[in-house]
Amino acid sequence: MVPFCFIEGVIVMSVIKTNAMSNFANADITDDIFFCRIMSEKQYALPLLQRIFPQLNIRSIEQPISQFTIKNNRKEHGVRFDVFSEAEQKYFDIEMQTTHDPTLGKRIRYYQGKMDSTFLQAGESYDLLPPTYIVFICTFDPFAEGSYKYEFSHIYDQTNHVTLKTGTHVILLNAYGTNPESINDGLLNFLKLVAGKKATRYDPYLKQIQDKIAELKDNMQWRGIYMQEYNAIAVKERAEGIEQGIAQGRAEGLKQGRESSIYLFIKNMLAQGSNEKDMLKTLMIGFQLNEEEANSYLHNNKSKNK
Repeated sequence: MVPFCFIEGVIVMSVIKTNAMSNFANADITDDIFFCRIMSEKQYALPLLQRIFPQLNIRSIEQPISQFTIKNNRKEHGVRFDVFSEAEQKYFDIEMQTTHDPTLGKRIRYYQGKMDSTFLQAGESYDLLPPTYIVFICTFDPFAEGSYKYEFSHIYDQTNHVTLKTGTHVILLNAYGTNPESINDGLLNFLKLVAGKKATRYDPYLKQIQDKIAELKDNMQWRGIYMQEYNAIAVKERAEGIEQGIAQGRAEGLKQGRESSIYLFIKNMLAQGSNEKDMLKTLMIGFQLNEEEANSYLHNNKSKNK
């Protein structure tokens, strides 16, 4: 008999490949891999920073680094910035965020700490710490307040006019804001692109981004790179999910990893047009389930997607 772990591994990799191909075909600027690739070029990153920070009058930037990783040792929880760049002695991290993360605030705190850890050598003055800007472009409203732009600074709680000068800046952009008058037209147009909406006026910058996406989709070499990157991320996320489960209890963690594989498999079969009878039979064989268990997964999958 073929080991279950082998069958499950084959099924998971098949699902990942199918999802990667689908994501590639439907990708837009919110796709993290496309976003990182495009914003790694100055001609796209600079105009975006200028739209987000018109008050800084940024004229030039250093070469952006996509997926810049900071991890000092194997046991440390590292960070990977989507797009990291320097502009006129200021440092910027720009992230595309498509899922609502309840720990986003603490994640930003950790990102800030890791970024700062790279700036000072032993004995150097804290005064040498440069201004830093962390930007999350969200495809949802992180605070349900309707704002296009949420900006945070360290202000004295009692009077709101005394500022703790840390040199750090955190900006969360919401592609579905309801107060367009609060931001400039250039940023508004970009956020409309993120939301999949039409711009308020013709914008050459948006056209350049859309043309670049089309160009990448026609590039077979880039398609191969995308597939490899998507596969690496998917495998890593699955492994992290299992590891997190193990930290909470090995048995529960393995169960979560197994269930994740089952639901991915069901999603893949539905995308291929399989009927319920065929899915039921394949679930029972591939995952060694009895009929009642297989039916339960199919029923729960329907409930989750209503």
